[in-house]
Amino acid sequence: MDYVGSSEVQMLSETWDEDRGNQIKRTNLFRDISRIMLSLSGTPLPCIGSWTLDPDGMLRLSNRPPTLRLHQLENGGIPTNINRKVTYSNADLYYLDLLSCHDNRLRHQPDSLNDEEDGRAQMARLAIMRALPPQFLDRQFRHGPYMYQFTDMHPSNIFVDSQWHVKCVVDLEWACSLPAETLHLPYWLTGRPIDDLTGKNLNTFSQAYEELSGVFEEEERLFPPIENSYAYRTNLMRKGWRTGTFWYFQALNSPKRLFNLFHQHIHPIFNSSHPVSSELPQVVSNYWAADMEKMIDAKIRDKKEYGKALRQRFACAAEHI
Repeated sequence: MDYVGSSEVQMLSETWDEDRGNQIKRTNLFRDISRIMLSLSGTPLPCIGSWTLDPDGMLRLSNRPPTLRLHQLENGGIPTNINRKVTYSNADLYYLDLLSCHDNRLRHQPDSLNDEEDGRAQMARLAIMRALPPQFLDRQFRHGPYMYQFTDMHPSNIFVDSQWHVKCVVDLEWACSLPAETLHLPYWLTGRPIDDLTGKNLNTFSQAYEELSGVFEEEERLFPPIENSYAYRTNLMRKGWRTGTFWYFQALNSPKRLFNLFHQHIHPIFNSSHPVSSELPQVVSNYWAADMEKMIDAKIRDKKEYGKALRQRFACAAEHI
């Protein structure tokens, strides 16, 4: 364990908004992030999972892929059905389990929907998300390669010096091996939330993404090749950005943002001239699950009870102030 505190090192988030327009600092940061990503993903791994120590002290890739989103769902009482000993040698099965986590959030989170209209809209998008993998996922990566990645690298987990050279990264417990095509550059490059990357914000992000991918390619060419290519990972990331796979994976990994990302980026790939039809939820939501209507009725009751319990707790807390 390292001590991070130092007068010469600080969280990137402390100077991110102020200095991200500084070309020199930004390039230093992009170069160091690229090196970290390349070092972690340099050795293809046999399955999706994470490292653990066995009783004999041997390091084995035998634990589930513990992403932060998975942890947050379980902390909220939402079952993920991905137990600790689950690893995946088939990427499709992993994606299906992630989609099931979205379904479980709807079923088990007491305030997961506001009313029937909202419930049908969410269910319709999830039903379509299940149908889209063939459009975004490449069959050649179904059985690997799998690459180790940080899944929670953001400005408050990165510690830098005054010139934005990366000195430390924390929250390493969320690192795991994932399909190669999920390797993407960070979404926070321009300081905007993932579901605020539209219009001018999207243009700014596209420029930053291209800038970082250029630095990433320069660094990748200094690393040993993968499958005889010195730009293997760069090409994967650029392809994902070009085809929209970037947005599909962002939606898959973000239960709270999937609704907006589908509307903003995924739907336009297939129909750029028209927004999501108001009739779509009424038709497609029926295919989310056979008990869809009963589930909506139950969740509306759950939300009322949840709101009642919440008000009671705040009232009790106010009495003791």
